[in-house]
Amino acid sequence: MTDDVVTWRDRAFPDGGVPLAEVGAQGWNLLNGDFHLPVVALRDNAIERNLGLMRDYCARHDVLLAPHAKTTMSPALVERQLAAGAWGVTVANVQQARVFLTAGVQRILIANPVVGPADLTYLAACQRADPDLQVLMLVDSVETVSALADRVIGADDDPRPQSVMIELGYSGGRGGVRSTEEAMRIAQAVHEADGLQLVGLEGYEGLVPGRDLDERRRHVAEFLGWSATVLHDLLDRGMLPARGALVSFGGSSYFDLVVTQFREAWTGDRIEVVLRSGCYLTHDHGLYARTSPFTGRDPEPLPALEVWAEVLSCPEPGRAILGAGRRDVSTDADLPLPFAVRRGGRTQPVEGLQVTGVNDQHAMVSVPEHLSLEVGDLVGLGISHPCTTFDKWRLIPVVTDRYEVTGAVRTYF
Repeated sequence: MTDDVVTWRDRAFPDGGVPLAEVGAQGWNLLNGDFHLPVVALRDNAIERNLGLMRDYCARHDVLLAPHAKTTMSPALVERQLAAGAWGVTVANVQQARVFLTAGVQRILIANPVVGPADLTYLAACQRADPDLQVLMLVDSVETVSALADRVIGADDDPRPQSVMIELGYSGGRGGVRSTEEAMRIAQAVHEADGLQLVGLEGYEGLVPGRDLDERRRHVAEFLGWSATVLHDLLDRGMLPARGALVSFGGSSYFDLVVTQFREAWTGDRIEVVLRSGCYLTHDHGLYARTSPFTGRDPEPLPALEVWAEVLSCPEPGRAILGAGRRDVSTDADLPLPFAVRRGGRTQPVEGLQVTGVNDQHAMVSVPEHLSLEVGDLVGLGISHPCTTFDKWRLIPVVTDRYEVTGAVRTYF
């Protein structure tokens, strides 16, 4: 990738045009006055632990992993995931695919239908230029199948068929077919189309509704059970490869249910199960701390992503104002979660502080009587749903547990 120098556009970083590869040699510390605040950080030890947990889980259960790269949009972090055994990466659209194709990733699953002429032309050119490149696409309608067949995929100068997967969905959800009959109709359309090859099924269970976690897990299991029935039918009718058909489900909350349904119940090599969990890499202090199948196990995953902000004002008793808001930290799943306070060069864990609201650049904190915050204190903010924090920062420092900066990773949203 080409953005290899730290510049004034990389907010929070010290000035100076330091080469990205030399960030770790500057002797910087995130919290000792070297960085402008607010600042985001990635804890390297937490990333390593989380990588190892998912690597070992996939090996133990004989499943593949194509982590959803939209979580971080960082080639440097995806490279670490691939080095830890990931089978490929998942993206949401062709713009995201462009980032990782440019970075040299050789297997990409695009977890949405692709129908635009510019997108299809680009992907066809990439696959013609690189015989080893594998791009998987989704179809959930006969119209999508026709779009792929009628445009550039399967052009005469590229005899390889385009691999596609049927996307399954649930009532009220996003994309995906809603009935077995429709899945069969689309499978037949793929078989009749020139230049296309049906290689598997795909679905996303992470947003299945329910009143609480137990009910959501029951509904997810029902959706996966129906998906398994569709898989059986397609295999029985010879519409999928007899060996190695791809079955891809599994966000960061319910991948254990995917393993139970598709790996524990299917022996041998008839199918390959591909999880697409992305947020396992950083975990978090909120959403995934509550829902990850790893939570409560030994060892547990660790939250790797955090934001630090200064106390700018204490305008009235029990209230403090931090210099970080919606422009800096996720607020779509939970408000930021204070977990530590730094004063006089010492960092202490804290419980009881609560962010009660955010503006674009400020967070309002409720301070109970047994705690105190002072102007100039630093507050560490935990994240809930890391994706929407990553997309706010172009360059993120990587730190030790003592906040020594050992490097930095770029994002490409």
